[in-house]
Amino acid sequence: MQLNQSDLSKFAQYVAIVPAAGFGQRFSTDKPKQYCKIGEEYILDLTLSRLIDSEKIGMIVLVVSADDEQFIHLKHIKNSKIITVEGGKERINSVANALNYLSDKKLHPDCGVLVHDAARPVLSSEDLLRLFEAFEVNREACLLVAEIVDTLQQLTSDNKIEQSADRKKIVRALTPQMASFNQLQKAIDRSLAENKLVTDEVTALRNAGYSVCAVYGNSRNIKITYPDDLLLAEFYLENDLYK
Repeated sequence: MQLNQSDLSKFAQYVAIVPAAGFGQRFSTDKPKQYCKIGEEYILDLTLSRLIDSEKIGMIVLVVSADDEQFIHLKHIKNSKIITVEGGKERINSVANALNYLSDKKLHPDCGVLVHDAARPVLSSEDLLRLFEAFEVNREACLLVAEIVDTLQQLTSDNKIEQSADRKKIVRALTPQMASFNQLQKAIDRSLAENKLVTDEVTALRNAGYSVCAVYGNSRNIKITYPDDLLLAEFYLENDLYK
């Protein structure tokens, strides 16, 4: 579904990008994990609903694979905020395709663009507001993070303990991750030009020399990576622990 805006140069609200063209090789199922269900809903539908519910997000660019025949069955696919764009080989290519679409539509360079994992359905509205507030105060790139509670050990190549990591200086990088449209596009373009297939937007932003602010969020904002994660996400959602 395509929105009617042919020119987004005066678009004042935030834009969200949801890369959903991947398969999720660690999930071990015969279908992309975003199309597995929690209860009666697709994971991707649950994720999209968190973004749709935000009054500050005016557009959601859903990036899907060229051979994806399932996205048309999403409950939210006809929502007026959602447009679809064809994805690429890797996550960074999919994000680049979404940014190119926004560039073609002349999105204002200072508009905040956030990228959120398709398989993170337990995003709270409070965390989204924290992220928006941080961006609006500092006008710099930012991301949601969570504290590390376990002791981290660095291993040698033969699985021996090499040293302990200082967990005070380490956080879990969550999503959304966001920046101004101009910064994010420059960062992604640079990583692609340098053939660096970064796995998140913060890495691309740091590679391009931009500072990134960490915004502490809810540790329940998990990414569905393994089948057991479905049970945990279902527990959080059924008990309204994402709000």
